[in-house]
Amino acid sequence: MAEAGRTTLLHAEAAFLARYLKTLVDWDARASVRVQHTGRAMGVFGSPPTGCITFIALPLAVVGELNPPVADRTVSAGRLRDIVGDVSYDRGPIVMAMPDAVTGPAELAVLPPGAGWELVGNGGAAGELGAVVDESIAEFRRRVPTNTGAEISQRTAEEIWSKPGWSGLPVRTLHTARKLGFLSNADAPVKAAKAPGWTRLATPSGQVFTSDQIGNLSLNLIFD
Repeated sequence: MAEAGRTTLLHAEAAFLARYLKTLVDWDARASVRVQHTGRAMGVFGSPPTGCITFIALPLAVVGELNPPVADRTVSAGRLRDIVGDVSYDRGPIVMAMPDAVTGPAELAVLPPGAGWELVGNGGAAGELGAVVDESIAEFRRRVPTNTGAEISQRTAEEIWSKPGWSGLPVRTLHTARKLGFLSNADAPVKAAKAPGWTRLATPSGQVFTSDQIGNLSLNLIFD
């Protein structure tokens, strides 16, 4: 591939990126991510099959690197995970080159707005959101016996996962955040916001956006 510059991350940031990418790939082996650089940070957008857009921001170990990486590129999540390499131990700053660009999903073509957000929920803790997800999973299992047909199961799942949860955020938003580890610290502060056509959950680890125009939730994700 043509030289597109290098990105340098410290071990903690590289390890978090690796976990994020692995979860996306575990959900969908063909997953793609959209990577953006500002010169000071690396932003990574994902589109898991929960109907949400996810985002993490990672500070660069070398700010304004002499060979700046590509500013905006959609790449294979699995290939990028391979490039990050072994994060089971601290091997110092990790230098990465971005993979070749791929044709990503339509969900990543138009990203959530960067401005115009109205705060609708503040002062909550991540542990509250996990409890809502657990209640929703339990409701689905009560209402849908194991021998229920796919059509009824899908319709029930969509009904439950589209319900407003904490601060009006759809339950699918909360589930996505927990699956990605954004709610792993039960005491972490969380915020909810809305913009025309979108909602946003913000945590110290990452953000989850949900559009008013979303596809169906994959049934197998309910039990992950």
